[in-house]
Amino acid sequence: MYELKIALRQVLSRKRQTFFAILAVALAVSVITVMMAMLSGFQGELIKSSIENSPHIVINPQTEGNFIHLYRYTSTQIAEKEGVVAVSPKYLGQAALKYRNNAEGISLQGIEPEAEDTVLRVSKDVVEGDFIALSHTRYGIVLGDKLAENLGVQLGDRVDAVFPGSKTTSFNVIGLIYTGTAADEVTAYARLDSVQDFFNEPGVVSTIGVRIADPYQADVIASSIERETGLNAVSWIEANAEILNLLNTQMALTNVFYALIYGIAGFGIANTLITIVAQRTREIGILKAMGASQKSIMAVFLFQSIILGAIGLLLGTILGYVATVALQSYRIEVPQEMYFGLQTLPLEVQPLNFVYAAFFAFIINIISGIYPARKAAKLDPVKAIESA
Repeated sequence: MYELKIALRQVLSRKRQTFFAILAVALAVSVITVMMAMLSGFQGELIKSSIENSPHIVINPQTEGNFIHLYRYTSTQIAEKEGVVAVSPKYLGQAALKYRNNAEGISLQGIEPEAEDTVLRVSKDVVEGDFIALSHTRYGIVLGDKLAENLGVQLGDRVDAVFPGSKTTSFNVIGLIYTGTAADEVTAYARLDSVQDFFNEPGVVSTIGVRIADPYQADVIASSIERETGLNAVSWIEANAEILNLLNTQMALTNVFYALIYGIAGFGIANTLITIVAQRTREIGILKAMGASQKSIMAVFLFQSIILGAIGLLLGTILGYVATVALQSYRIEVPQEMYFGLQTLPLEVQPLNFVYAAFFAFIINIISGIYPARKAAKLDPVKAIESA
């Protein structure tokens, strides 16, 4: 196949032009793979935090400010639905927590510890003590670590919960949790029956949290729960619709940015091939005079485009992988308020990202070679030899 041999010879004969053309493609691919790793990691962490740090479905009363009555029957009814893994009734109330001369406002959450742990995996956030021990401690309490720090309490200390119209109740601190979010400053867990008694609201709960086997079926199951119970059921997808829409918008803008980078790399290759056409006019004319067809001349330049692109994307993929792994070894801190509570910039190496980057770079390189190839193929052999 003489076209390929000619293409290789022309690529190797112009080492400087070849180097910069390959470098343009390599840099484009490496930059895009690193950015895709950042975007994948960012999206993955946001979705993971949305799924893991809150129930997949939250069931509320139809009227705001009311309670869910007969919650045990409703919980059993929901737990029997296909796809539901666990159900956790919860009483939520605002109160003050006092220790010596310190006092802090808290979100007091009355829960059934085993159920809540199954729904939210609270035990994984425990840094001291035991969350499940709440089941055996009538007036035990588990605090966010920042809340405990602000109050100046440690395990074993007793704190007083205060609420207007309720009797002051003393709780024993049996655990501390750390989630890395602002909730650590206000969260306090206690047994459901203890919190109901404290707020003088026996037999009712504020919400019911639901965990399901497939989080992406949350909307379907939530709709089913609403029809069967008459309560409001909000899936994590609905609750985080704004964030998910933002991610989709971000993806669209990023794709435009990717297209611009690919375009720049493509122009680099096109420029190299156009220069070769200008410099090799006489050789092209001789080839055509010897009987080379327009198809063969086009093939020569398309082969050059493919060679430059293949080497560039291979080098770019390697550079992108090395850069991503290197960045993963450093904790790049980001403002939590700008990145939805994330403390560091996450990067995720996904093989498909490299495949996509390489595929699109390769396609752009071929497209970039079409114009110079057609220009060379249309040269008149006599005029090409005379003008050289």
